[in-house]
Amino acid sequence: MTGAVIAALVCLALLDGAFSGFRASLGRTGLVEHAEESRRGLLRGAVLMALLAAPAIASMLTDVVLGAATMATYRAAGLAAMAVLGPYALIVLLALGVYGALRWELKYLASALVLGPFTLIRPAVVLAAAIVAIVRTHEIAATVSITLAAAAVVLVEPILNRRHERRSRAAGRLSGSWKRLQRRQSHAPVAQAVGRPRGAADKVS
Repeated sequence: MTGAVIAALVCLALLDGAFSGFRASLGRTGLVEHAEESRRGLLRGAVLMALLAAPAIASMLTDVVLGAATMATYRAAGLAAMAVLGPYALIVLLALGVYGALRWELKYLASALVLGPFTLIRPAVVLAAAIVAIVRTHEIAATVSITLAAAAVVLVEPILNRRHERRSRAAGRLSGSWKRLQRRQSHAPVAQAVGRPRGAADKVS
């Protein structure tokens, strides 16, 4: 039972990280088709979530090994958190199914009605789940692990968004520099012709 609860929470965390990477890869609009970048975003989000969650997992294992908290304590905390996270995750997964399976109008509808608002309330849902789990356990050692896990989930999306914004700005600067170089090159023959002495221009003609 304990293993199933922990596995369910780990799966939820990895899925949340993957979808955070997907949202970051979409940029300003989900209507732009870039499937390869979306796949990389899913993988990037899942890997980042695993890295951020590592301290929480290490803290939990240390608590159990040292006897600061028992697996029963973490099972109770996990069940309490799932009572909050489960309905939220189910609605989001259904909306993502609509987003992935239907035409673009319904994709936009799913994003506007569910995915957008649920992304906004995501930190509050995670905080509520953490509070419920902490209240259920009443143990300091478990509280530390739960806090680390909640922090990992809350931080993954801002980190991914900041990375995407940096890449977008860098790409914009590169594109602007390339366009300025092209304009200078296109204006160079005109400037050379204007700058030639009249006799040299006659010889060329």
